[in-house]
Amino acid sequence: MRNPQPLFPTHRPSSRTRRPGRQATPPLVAALLFALLWTLPWTIALAPGAARAHPGKLDQYGGHFYEETGQYHYHKPDKGMALEKRKHLTWSEYPRKGIVTGRLERIDRPNALWLFVPYRPAYQELVGLVSPGNRDDRLQLLRVWLLYVSPEETGSQSSRVSKWFDGKVAYELKQKAGNQDLTVHFEMLGGDAGRMRAMVFLGEENINLWLVRNGWSFYVMGEGGNPYDDLFRNAEDEARKNKAGIWALNR
Repeated sequence: MRNPQPLFPTHRPSSRTRRPGRQATPPLVAALLFALLWTLPWTIALAPGAARAHPGKLDQYGGHFYEETGQYHYHKPDKGMALEKRKHLTWSEYPRKGIVTGRLERIDRPNALWLFVPYRPAYQELVGLVSPGNRDDRLQLLRVWLLYVSPEETGSQSSRVSKWFDGKVAYELKQKAGNQDLTVHFEMLGGDAGRMRAMVFLGEENINLWLVRNGWSFYVMGEGGNPYDDLFRNAEDEARKNKAGIWALNR
């Protein structure tokens, strides 16, 4: 018995027939895809802001120090930073006057000191106000210029004596307050100078006044007067009377 003929003729696709969903990719598109896949890794590696620009982990404040630019920046700031920052930095007149706390780290000249600000967010708020020459962003150091004092003005005609005296003042200041916590009542000198000028306190003791009283500096009033003028004048009179420090060189 013959097999019945199918109602509809079957058709086997030839080798030339394209199956649905498997259309050939045009040569130009294929070339572009190949070029894109080949160059993509290099594009990512060389792009500005790539992973190379953010090496290492974020610190406890949600930021990190970027080696190539020499700057610190945040990625995920800690929400509790604002409250904690007030314990280290407060403003009485932003951005001109305020109080910052830190530790005396080093002294490279007799009329200024380098203050280490331990809380990074407090330090970062001051970075834009202080010139690069008066700060060290990696070490969180600010150079604080002491108000109403000028140990460098010894009045001596001998450069050798002046140099010795500068070193002596720096030594005594470091012995007095080195590596101790300080409270700095500062005012900003803007412009290109970007200096922080301040009255520095070790506990309740005024370090600026201490320098004058012990003869390590003349009293220099400066511009704008000094609300502590009487105290500084009396301290200078005391040092002169006792022939202390600088007054022993100017008999």
